[in-house]
Amino acid sequence: MNQTVQANPKALIESVVKGLPAHSQDDARNLLTTVLDNLTALSPGGNLLQPGGIKSGSSAAPVGVAHTVTGANAAFNVAITNPTSSSPQPIYPEVRYGPLASFTQGVTTMPPTTATSVSIPAPGTNAFFRLRSSYDGVNWSPYQLSSTTPIAAGLVSSSAICNGATFNQTNYAVVNAKAAGSGSSISVSGTGGAFTPYTAVKGPVQQVRPSATIVGQAESSNQFVGWDGRQFQLRPTLAATLPDSLEPVGKVTIGSGQTGGGTSVGGNGGRLTAV
Repeated sequence: MNQTVQANPKALIESVVKGLPAHSQDDARNLLTTVLDNLTALSPGGNLLQPGGIKSGSSAAPVGVAHTVTGANAAFNVAITNPTSSSPQPIYPEVRYGPLASFTQGVTTMPPTTATSVSIPAPGTNAFFRLRSSYDGVNWSPYQLSSTTPIAAGLVSSSAICNGATFNQTNYAVVNAKAAGSGSSISVSGTGGAFTPYTAVKGPVQQVRPSATIVGQAESSNQFVGWDGRQFQLRPTLAATLPDSLEPVGKVTIGSGQTGGGTSVGGNGGRLTAV
């Protein structure tokens, strides 16, 4: 509804109560507050009707403005559709987004604009969005929530960056293979030895990755290790570790005498380095 009360209704209650005799003020305040709370609870979206009816002309808020928000390639994209039968006046949508559906913390408000599309760079961010619109920056339509679940901006895909950027990374992981019962196990650790974390480098940024042991692997098989942000994944080829969802870690040949692989008692795999 676009008939919302612009003033603070509770402030109006106080204004009325102050004009009453002192012995009547508390009872009047309690009565009016109870009526206001019940009316607000029964009104759609908590929006009360505008006193005196719907405003017209420049003081009315726009009606029928729609929007969608999508996330891709580390950015939020807001598409705004104005009503076909709108006033000849320009419409100024205002976009707000934040990490909580309540919009009580970390809220960012974009400046009102007549543009019908807005792109917001935010790599790896999940956020809720809402939009309202106005003709004059004073009288606003109620907020429209874009989605009841957070929208993900995602990360920049490898196809959207320069050719060499995908390989501008390395790590200091040690990938080992050793016999484990009837099969073999693969351990991923840092240079400090088993169970120590390792450092992954991407451009100028260094991040610490955990150690892990992967068991139940067949001998004499080539394996490539990738990190998906939560756990290590084994892949049969290097190409299989290059999707945007994986970070390449290293290669190991289980239970063989090849260079960079292990014998039946173990051996070091090679880490994947920048080329």
